[in-house]
Amino acid sequence: MKKRTYRTLGLMSGSSLDGLDVAPCRFELAAGKTFKLLDWKIEQAATLPYSEEWKSRLIQLIHADARTFAKTHVHYARYIGALVNSFLKRHQFEPDFIAAHGHTIFHFPEEQFTTQIGEGAALSAVTGYPVVCDFRTQDVAQGGQGAPIASIADKYFFSDYDFCLNLGGIANITAQVNGKYIAFDISGANQILNAIVEEIGLEYDNQGKLAAKGALITRLFNACNHLSFLQENYPKTLDNQWVKNKLIPLFKDKEETLEDRLHTACAHIAHQVAKSVKNILQHEQLHKSTYELLVTGGGGYNDFLMQLLRRELGELRVNVHLPDEILIGFKEAAMIALMGVMRIESIPNCMGSVTGARVDTINGAIYQGMEISSHPTTSPF
Repeated sequence: MKKRTYRTLGLMSGSSLDGLDVAPCRFELAAGKTFKLLDWKIEQAATLPYSEEWKSRLIQLIHADARTFAKTHVHYARYIGALVNSFLKRHQFEPDFIAAHGHTIFHFPEEQFTTQIGEGAALSAVTGYPVVCDFRTQDVAQGGQGAPIASIADKYFFSDYDFCLNLGGIANITAQVNGKYIAFDISGANQILNAIVEEIGLEYDNQGKLAAKGALITRLFNACNHLSFLQENYPKTLDNQWVKNKLIPLFKDKEETLEDRLHTACAHIAHQVAKSVKNILQHEQLHKSTYELLVTGGGGYNDFLMQLLRRELGELRVNVHLPDEILIGFKEAAMIALMGVMRIESIPNCMGSVTGARVDTINGAIYQGMEISSHPTTSPF
């Protein structure tokens, strides 16, 4: 069988701000007019930590003036371009192109816009490679939420599962329903947990050990579960600012112990995931004897959260699976790499059934790149 092969570098910056996820990927496609993924692999992925200066700039950018925003849009691309160059040199990986999600600053699809910084032209200029970026705006222009976009990876990477749950800064879920896919954001996830442990100078609760020592705060559990977004039907998406402004403040009451607040946050996440799965089963009228759910994202490393999830989902006859650590941590970066390949192939990479858009859309802006002495490239376009 004739094949087409792409070597692609996927870049993802999530709401937890732990750094730039970099996933060198190889995709093999069947030759022909239809898009058929024969094989794929993540090679030597890594999270490249942000400097404290850049963490602060990204956090504060939503409050900046227009000139600062435009400047940061370009300078952030140049900053991650330097990180990428060092990574590529260290691992001797030569991509055909770079697929970059950028970092989300604004996401207001109800007002018809979403904004991810990281200018493609600047990233291409610094690295010398062609760049595909801007993976949400075409969907939003067609009336969609521009999210969750993880469902395209769930379709092509993990089609053996009924549900795919991603536990990043925000939790989102994808479900196969009678030959189509639906997906939506559930609630805040690692953003909440990380915000709590920042109080004691930690970046995260390692394996959920602190949460496991705590007890449920019933008042807090009820308060966060009654927030209006959590009562809405899908499709729906969350903006990072909603998590920061509506959810995290509920967990900052220092009269309660840190362990108890972590415990309650994990209980909230598990409860909302189970509630979402139950809603899908009822609304879509699914009636299997058992279901299979795959977990990816940093929350998969939280043993206590996984324990709660297995207990809650077990009551719905849902078996919970964890892949290897590379897939747990770098699914989203690999997803961006896949979306880049689909953009090059002119295949829709955002599903209207997921986002609520009028049609399936082909998302991604292309910056050609140029041959430079340190990174000679052959354009795949």
